[in-house]
Amino acid sequence: MPGVEPYLSDEDYIIMRAKEAQKNNINSAKAWMLTAKTLFPTDFKIQFEAYLMEKQSGNVQEAAESFSSLVISRQNLSDLLPEISAIANALKSSEASFLSQMFDKICPDIQLTILKTSVEHSDDTMEHCRLLVLLLKKFPQLGVDSLVKTLINAEKFFYDNRYARLLVVETLPLLNSLESPRLLQRLVVKAIDFYNSYVYDEAEHDISDPWQRLYGVLELLGRQLGWDMYFVNYNNSLNKEAYLQKLNTLRNCEDSRQLLYCGTTFLLKSLHEQRALKGNHVLIEALSDPELAPSKRRKGDVEVTGPSAQQFQAAAQCWELLHCNEVISRAFMKLAVQLQAKPWAEGFTEELALYRGRYDETLPPATVTTLTASLVRASVNFVQNKYTNCVENFLAAINLLPSVEGALETELIVGGTHRHLHFLPLTKVSIMHYICTLLIRILLNAGGGTDLTYGHILVLMQLGWPQEEAIFLQILDSIKKKGVFTYHLFSSYIIHIDILEEFSFMWNEQGNNVALDIIPNSQQHMGQRRIGTRGADKGVKEDFKQAIKAQVSRNNESILNILVQFISAERAYLLQI
Repeated sequence: MPGVEPYLSDEDYIIMRAKEAQKNNINSAKAWMLTAKTLFPTDFKIQFEAYLMEKQSGNVQEAAESFSSLVISRQNLSDLLPEISAIANALKSSEASFLSQMFDKICPDIQLTILKTSVEHSDDTMEHCRLLVLLLKKFPQLGVDSLVKTLINAEKFFYDNRYARLLVVETLPLLNSLESPRLLQRLVVKAIDFYNSYVYDEAEHDISDPWQRLYGVLELLGRQLGWDMYFVNYNNSLNKEAYLQKLNTLRNCEDSRQLLYCGTTFLLKSLHEQRALKGNHVLIEALSDPELAPSKRRKGDVEVTGPSAQQFQAAAQCWELLHCNEVISRAFMKLAVQLQAKPWAEGFTEELALYRGRYDETLPPATVTTLTASLVRASVNFVQNKYTNCVENFLAAINLLPSVEGALETELIVGGTHRHLHFLPLTKVSIMHYICTLLIRILLNAGGGTDLTYGHILVLMQLGWPQEEAIFLQILDSIKKKGVFTYHLFSSYIIHIDILEEFSFMWNEQGNNVALDIIPNSQQHMGQRRIGTRGADKGVKEDFKQAIKAQVSRNNESILNILVQFISAERAYLLQI
C-alpha cells in the first residue's frame, strides 16, 4: 500500500538510524552502532557497518579493531575479500594511506590471516606472486622457497620481464638460504641475465646500484658453497687489478663455479662501465717511442690509453681468465648461451681481437664502409706495413669526417717499445691528428728521404705540433748537410710559425750555404734560381723575405682545413708509397 514503508529487521533498522545520525551527529551514530553490536554481537552485517563507519570517520585504531573482529569471526569471508584486496594494494604502494596505517594497528596473527587470504584468492599468477612477496616481506620467517620455485618455473618468465624482475629484485633479497645449490645456481644465472639486460635495455633506471644487488645474489650462493667472501663483496672502491689477481688464483680450482660466476659478473660489469665511458670512440693501433719515458701505468705487453682503457683491459684480462682452460671455457660458453641478452658481444669481440693482435678477426667486412671501419682497417694496415691500403682507408675516412671539431690527442704516442692501443675519439681534429701521425711514419719508412718526402712531412706535422719536433730537427739537420732543399708546395701548405721561423733562421744563418728552393716560380727572379744563405742577389733575398712574411700572415688560417686539402690533393703521390 502507498505510504507504508517496507518491513525492516531490527538489525537493518538500527543500521539505518546509525547512518542517518552519522550525517549530523557522529556521537549519536556511534551510540546506535554500540547498541547494535551489544544486541547482535555475532551479526556480520552490523560488524561490517561498524567498521565502515570508523573508516569513513578516519579513526585508524577503531577501524583496526572492528576489522580484526570481522576477520576473527571468519563469517561471510567472500564479502570481506574486496576490502582485503584494497588493504593488500595499499600495502604494495610506497605511499602511506589510511588502510596501510590501519593494517599496522592490527595484531600480527590477524595481519598474517589477511595477507594469506589475499594470496589464496588471487587468480592471476603475477598478482599471486606479488602478494606472496608482500606476505614474505612482512613475515620472512615463512620462507620463500615455494615462491622462488613458482617464479623460476613460470612459463611466462621467459617472455615477460615482470616475472624476472619480481624474482630477482623483490624475492631474492628475502632469501637466507636454499637447500638446493643447483637451484641457487639457476637463480644466479637469472640474476646475471636480468641485471645485465636491465643496465642496457631498461628505459627507466629505478633500481639503485644493480651490480651491487647482483653481488648480493652471488653472496647467497657463495655462503652455501663456502666461497671466499672477497669475491662476492666487490664494489667500486676495490681495485680492479687486485680483484683480477685474486680471481686468477681460482684458475686451477677443482670447483670452477666461483671463477665462472664471479668472473662473468666482473666481466659484464667492466664492459658496461667501459661502454658508458667509451662513448663515440674507436680502438686503434697507436704508437710508442723508445726515446720517450715509459708510462708508469702500463701493465703487461700492451698499453691501452683513452677514456675507457682501464675498464676495457680489465674486461679483456677477465675474458682470457674465463678461457684459461678447457673446463672453465666450456662452462663460460654454456653460461653465455643461457644469457638471453648479450650486448657485451657488440663490438667487444673485435676490440679483443685487436688487443690480442689477431688482425684478420679485427678487420670489418669489405661491405662495411663506415668511418669507424675505415679507421680500423687503416690501423691494421699500418701495423702490417701495407701502406697503400692504409692510405686508401685514410682517404676514405677523410671523406666521412664528422662535423664535431674535437681536440688534439695527447696519448697517440707513449714512451717505450711495446704495443700501444688507443681509444680514438671520432671527432674531426682527433681523426686528422691520427691520420697525420701515421702518414708521417709511412713517409719516414717508405718515402726514401727525398726533399718531397721531407716537405710533405713538414706539412703533416703542423697539426700535432710540437709532437713531432724531434723529427723536424732531424729534417733540418739533413737539409743543412745536403746544402739544398727543394719543395714548391711550401708556400701553399706550411703556415706554422715555429716552422717558418726555423727556415727564416736557416736563411739568415751566417757561415752556412743552404740553397732553399721553396718560393713559387712566379715569385722568383732569374727563372729557377735557388735562394742561398750566402746569395748575393738582393732581389732574390727580398723575395724570400716577403714570401716568409706572407706565410706568417696566414698563421690564423685553419691548419686542419689545409691538411684536408693537402692530403686530398696529394693522394696520387701518397698512394704510390
